[in-house]
Amino acid sequence: MFDISFSELLVISVVALVVIGPEKLPKVARTAGAFFGRLQRFVTQVKEEVNRETRFAELQTLQQEVQSGLQQSYDEIEHSILPVEPPPAALVDAEVTSETKKPRKPRQRKTAVADEAAAAAGTEQPVLDADPQAQLFAVADSPKRPRRPRNTAKKAAAVSDAEQNPLA
Repeated sequence: MFDISFSELLVISVVALVVIGPEKLPKVARTAGAFFGRLQRFVTQVKEEVNRETRFAELQTLQQEVQSGLQQSYDEIEHSILPVEPPPAALVDAEVTSETKKPRKPRQRKTAVADEAAAAAGTEQPVLDADPQAQLFAVADSPKRPRRPRNTAKKAAAVSDAEQNPLA
């Protein structure tokens, strides 16, 4: 870039010694060295970043090439295994069957015995016709046990039990 010879550097240093003076020259030299060091680090970072971006762009193009190659091989394998077009008769049959098909009704429960037992007990079972798996998650209608009383209630219950059942 710059072609500076030793003699030119010697002339620059003599001029700097005369202009700046011997007292401030070491401080100026340190400041100039720090400035040139920062400049070199900045240039190095920019070069590394440019190199990184070019490698990234190369990797992206390589990735696209690999993906396109894989897609082509996948398509070739798919076309070799599966027929390209189904026979025309199969298409006509498929269209006819899809048009004439009626929607399915939901399954009916087959537990008539449970329905009769519920009717005899006077409780109604919930109807679970819409979803056959709903029977798995249905909660049985059983009477709930009362909650345990707290400590104060236990003492009162113990006293009332003792009054009601003196033989216990």
